[in-house]
Amino acid sequence: MIEKLLFATLGFVTYPTLYKTIRYSLPASVVSDYSKNEISGRSVSAIQALTAVLVGVITMMNTGDDIVYSRFIPLDYYVCFWIPYFYYDTWADYKVYVSKRANEMADKDFLSRVKSFVKYQPLMVLHHFFLPMVYGPALLHFRHGKGDYIIGCAITMQATIPFISLRHILLQVEMRHTTLYIVNGLLLAVSFSIARIYIWFHLVHTYAVYRDLPFIDGFLALPTICSCCTIGFFILNSIWFVKILLLVKRSSKEILNLLKWSKSS
Repeated sequence: MIEKLLFATLGFVTYPTLYKTIRYSLPASVVSDYSKNEISGRSVSAIQALTAVLVGVITMMNTGDDIVYSRFIPLDYYVCFWIPYFYYDTWADYKVYVSKRANEMADKDFLSRVKSFVKYQPLMVLHHFFLPMVYGPALLHFRHGKGDYIIGCAITMQATIPFISLRHILLQVEMRHTTLYIVNGLLLAVSFSIARIYIWFHLVHTYAVYRDLPFIDGFLALPTICSCCTIGFFILNSIWFVKILLLVKRSSKEILNLLKWSKSS
């Protein structure tokens, strides 16, 4: 218990420290507080996501022999370290929100700024505030040590976040009309198709093999809450995937048109 509290404390310290370190290390060309906050926050998100993917892959490699009962104890410590990220991210988003509206927020006191932020992003604040209260007990206690492989697989879904973060960073440094922006968009689409779409088929297939059942029977054998969540997340991620593809298509057209205009002029 003490070790887990120490890892949680380490998380509360690490994320804001990393944020401030990146912020003060940015080149002088990044002038505005808004850009500094946005780039720093997105960078921490990318680092956190890469760490989560690494932990997820290592967990899967060490628990693949029995996806229900095999244990990988470091996963519990990572969960303790990871949960504070949600509270940090709320603070980071608040910093971005206030700096983006510096003139509007100048005459407001702290409480008024917080109220304005919560009013602007109520769902995100509720999500980040209450989710750890659910994830913490669920992942550390109520699952009774079962499903480390499944948890490891689930956290690899964060593989898309570094590309989302890089997209926002490129926008801040005015690199939207570049090849890097298009390549990043394509990589985002590919990673999303694997980490947010295919992964659900992989989970169901793995569970079906574990139960020695055909794919459909394996899905039907899932607990009701698991099958409902699988369908819900698959539909939601599919909608986002279509939006990402449209975004990549639009960005590619914009750059191609810009290149044609440059050649003609």
